[in-house]
Amino acid sequence: MARPTKQFKKFVASGKLKETISKRRSAAQSKKKFEGQKTQRRLQRGEANPEHQLSDEDEDEAPDFEGGAKGGKAGGVAKTVDELFGAGGLDVPIEEGSDLEELSEGEEDDDDSNSEDEDDGADLDEDAMAKAMADLEKKDPEFFKHLKAEDPSLLEFGNMDVDEDEDDEDEEMDEDEEEDEDEDEGERPKTVVTMRMLRGWREGMIKQHSLRSLRKMLTAFRAAAHMNEEGDQGSGLDLRYTIPSAEVFNRLVVTALKFTPVVLAHHKPYKTLPNGRIKLGASKAPATLDRLILSHFSTLLHLLKSLPSTPSALGEEEEGAGGLLALAVSESAKLLPWVLGARKHVRAYLKTLLELWSTASDSVRIAAFLAIRRMFVAGDDAIKDICLRNIYKALLPPLRLTSVHTLPSLNLMKNSASELYQLEPALSYQHAFTFIRMLAVHLRNVVRSSTAGKAGEDGAAFRAVYNWAFVHAIDFWSQVLSGAAGTEAQAARGGLESPLKPLIYPLVQVALGVVRLLPSSRYFPLRFHILSSLIRLVSLTETYIPLAPFLLEILDSAEFRKANPKKATLKPLDMAYVIRAPAAYPKTRVYQEGLGEELVWLLGEYHATLATDVAFPEIALPVVLSIRRHIKRGSAGSPKVATQLKALADKIDANRTWVEGKRRGVSFAPRDRSELARFCEGVKPETTPLGGWVRIQRKAREAKRREIEKALREEREE
Repeated sequence: MARPTKQFKKFVASGKLKETISKRRSAAQSKKKFEGQKTQRRLQRGEANPEHQLSDEDEDEAPDFEGGAKGGKAGGVAKTVDELFGAGGLDVPIEEGSDLEELSEGEEDDDDSNSEDEDDGADLDEDAMAKAMADLEKKDPEFFKHLKAEDPSLLEFGNMDVDEDEDDEDEEMDEDEEEDEDEDEGERPKTVVTMRMLRGWREGMIKQHSLRSLRKMLTAFRAAAHMNEEGDQGSGLDLRYTIPSAEVFNRLVVTALKFTPVVLAHHKPYKTLPNGRIKLGASKAPATLDRLILSHFSTLLHLLKSLPSTPSALGEEEEGAGGLLALAVSESAKLLPWVLGARKHVRAYLKTLLELWSTASDSVRIAAFLAIRRMFVAGDDAIKDICLRNIYKALLPPLRLTSVHTLPSLNLMKNSASELYQLEPALSYQHAFTFIRMLAVHLRNVVRSSTAGKAGEDGAAFRAVYNWAFVHAIDFWSQVLSGAAGTEAQAARGGLESPLKPLIYPLVQVALGVVRLLPSSRYFPLRFHILSSLIRLVSLTETYIPLAPFLLEILDSAEFRKANPKKATLKPLDMAYVIRAPAAYPKTRVYQEGLGEELVWLLGEYHATLATDVAFPEIALPVVLSIRRHIKRGSAGSPKVATQLKALADKIDANRTWVEGKRRGVSFAPRDRSELARFCEGVKPETTPLGGWVRIQRKAREAKRREIEKALREEREE
């Protein structure tokens, strides 16, 4: 053993050795405590091997969603047809967002002590408070209206109840003293949240923008979000508050949702740029506020997953909006300016929103889509790419289950998703191209199977294409292309064509390929759905698509050869809710009349979109001759159907004569495209002979549809 040096002996004699050892032991204990906290958080997240976690730099390179392997430039696109439309292939799972870091009690107490000085100097005089409230009413009228309706006393400054404020301060001091004593004893009993306590927090946040009140309120909010998870299956969090009643729970949740964005906007202001992006301004807020925001956002995501989608006991304003869940979804979007930089949080938030958008009630669906839209507009190209890719994947699975009761919600989903794709056509192009190509590849495989003799009417190959999911997919992309490449959208862009317009041709080829695939009369309803989607394209984009032959094929079928088909006691078949007629319907009068009514409507609507075209006489003449030939031969179905077809032929012929009269006064040649485009410029199709008749038919169909939907609602209520 080496002898101690003189320097060491002097160091021991000075008494600094004990001090150094004490510091080292203290540092070791602090490090051990920190490692223990990290381990506990990992266990709370369920991470068995934390060393395998991705770093922040690697996160963007990882797959965005589990089970959705990246493929192609779009990323996350199914590589095979089976992944997209096979058994379960439409149901593309989305990455499960990991539980996010929670703010520990020790860190929160440290932050409270750091912000006491700030809160002490936050009192404002009456003039300043009045100005602040005026600014609040101007910047956030919705929140100001909520305050005025729920607690108008918070907006009064002149006659504040000093005694009540002192009582609140004494109550908070007593709570802090009790907590300090409990910490010394090693125990901390839970504090019961009361309405009076909530009012004190609300006053501190609205009048002083107090971070201390915000932290306490968010800690109580975390307890409310996890209140039913205590015990062995609990969250593992040390919750200091307990919620005594449903009334306090609702008030606490509404307070956290409404007040948090207002306080954060004061301490971390932001501004919205003209392009919709969000830019955070300079802030003197403590660095721990960012961690508090992410902790609260994590708690809010947990609450969104646990709340029921049915309305709860809220005020009339929130109840009308669809309940507590719809309120939570709409208010959560106001936190986006402070969380957009945290990609893991954004992905978890998007996953939650898409689940609600595809499964919840209509009011919650709308709130979820508005939040997704706000994220899309405010985010960068990477966030927009994630939104576009995954909203389509979330749309596909519900489309399989189409019925009288689900169709309105499915139409709402298609309309909202198509709106998102139309916001950024240049970014949407790669996704639209990839998904339309997947439809084409799937159709090609089915055609190959049928030519090889492996498919029949009841074959699995045909069922893979002739299903609701495929029909809705074609209709969805026709909505996207009609809106993005329509004439009105092109005029709004100053005459520039949409980047999505080149995709019209491949989509039409896929749709017509589906129509030609199986000429069975039982699938005529599916043909009507496909052709209706293409008629929308013709109407809004002014792209000529020859659809009349595919409609006249129905008139040439065996269903219309007999004027007196067999009678049957069957209910009329509503073509809007079926794509395949039941086996009992073919060759019956009720089916023939249903087909005839839908055929007359689609032929009229299709030709009405072309009613002002200079080539209408040449387009319409074969149709008129074909209809009149069937009527003359007696192969136009029952007298009722024949009468409807005769009225349609007369209106088309009248419109043909009207266009010919307009053409007699022109002096340009057919090759002069600019003059052709100006033919009948300013004339609305509704004012033409055929367009006026179609407008009347549309009103009658809409009235009939309203009666059917009313009967369905009454049936559901019973």
